[in-house]
Amino acid sequence: MPTTTLDVERETIRTALLAIVEHNHGVLNPQQIVDTARDPKHVLHGHFEWDDHVASEAYRLAQAGALIRRVRLTIVRTDKASRTVTLSTTRGYQSRPSMRTADGGYEPIDAILADQDKRAELLAHVLNELSAYRRRYAELSELEPVWIVVDELTAEHSPSLPPDGGDARPGAAV
Repeated sequence: MPTTTLDVERETIRTALLAIVEHNHGVLNPQQIVDTARDPKHVLHGHFEWDDHVASEAYRLAQAGALIRRVRLTIVRTDKASRTVTLSTTRGYQSRPSMRTADGGYEPIDAILADQDKRAELLAHVLNELSAYRRRYAELSELEPVWIVVDELTAEHSPSLPPDGGDARPGAAV
């Protein structure tokens, strides 16, 4: 789709959502968006799946993804010199960009971290996400120290990182 078409569509969505915000005293509520878009003549109508059979299956896939993301892995690290034990918790499964296809999915985090290529792909993806957050929250000057560290890590790892495959997968949060 040409950029101009995307810009027009983005502006149409922005205007429709702004109208809902104004009607709802400055609040944008997902249920109100869906209720407004139910009208087949509304500009947002085409952005939703109205076939209950299709939407129901999509909801179950979203539920399955939520179940996968609930599994946590506790990592125990010991430092004999300082006699300390550190516990950290992370997701038990992760989805690398190259696995975000109809046949792909999530992999155990320990398997990803043990494989140099998989680890590099996940690291590249995380650094890209952090860059996106930087753009999203650029006006928060309090985060400047975080962005400095992100820049340093990106510079340090970018020569060895493969390009990020993006986040285009069914059921991805937007």
